[in-house]
Amino acid sequence: MISRENKIILVLATAGLVLAYGGRIVTDLNDTALIGILIFVGVVAPQLLNSYLDKGDSD
Repeated sequence: MISRENKIILVLATAGLVLAYGGRIVTDLNDTALIGILIFVGVVAPQLLNSYLDKGDSD
């Protein structure tokens, strides 16, 4: 069974990749901005969301 943390990471990492590749095709954002979007959505956001949900579970 897949844990909540793994589901969040999988969904947001996939969303980050879609946004980065979609941003490459649809917009003329430079590579730095697209890499920033990928890192924020695919790495930072899942960590923040999992930390927030873990704090809510412990209360």
